[in-house]
Amino acid sequence: MLDTQGRFGDARRRETAAAGPANDSGSSESRIVRLEDLRLPAINRRASQGRRLALARACGARPGLRVHDALAGWGTDGMVLAALGCIVHMSEHNTTVHRILDERLRRSGVGTSITCALEDARDRWRTGAAFAVVYLDPMFGRHPKTALPGKHMQVLSELAGAVDEDEVGELIDQARSAASARIVVKRRAGATPYGRPDWRIRARSVRFDIYRPV
Repeated sequence: MLDTQGRFGDARRRETAAAGPANDSGSSESRIVRLEDLRLPAINRRASQGRRLALARACGARPGLRVHDALAGWGTDGMVLAALGCIVHMSEHNTTVHRILDERLRRSGVGTSITCALEDARDRWRTGAAFAVVYLDPMFGRHPKTALPGKHMQVLSELAGAVDEDEVGELIDQARSAASARIVVKRRAGATPYGRPDWRIRARSVRFDIYRPV
């Protein structure tokens, strides 16, 4: 089982560590993370690039395409895909991140093109849920030669952490049973790929590695 390590297994431990000191009754007061403090990227500006956007080309975005954003985080990429007409389901395992993601979706007024659940994406795959595209953004750590990432990414890293490298490889293999068209994995531009991608789409600072399903 993967739940003892990596982003999934560490989620509850990180939430406990992020809690404040115990009060006189012995309970903990959770640190408050608010949506408005995160300065999340604007969706419309990115979506305005349409299908020229590297993310859109990697996923083959088009109206009605069913996409599973399996490591949703703050949901930016999934929301961009929905703005381009895709039908997106988001899975987020960390309860604090999911709470903020759910609030972001409600405020955005995205309607029925996006659904979101507090869950391990693999549990959804085990139910037989089918998607054209499974999208994996395992969140890479800080690059040693660059400045700190934006506040929203620092907070996400603290709460949910990155997925273990070996775990990502296993997720790709497991996602093959759920994706009918492709699995798309977001990576830093110069990062080593997981296994052998079938093709790649490059952007300025990131790369999308694309794998065919079985």
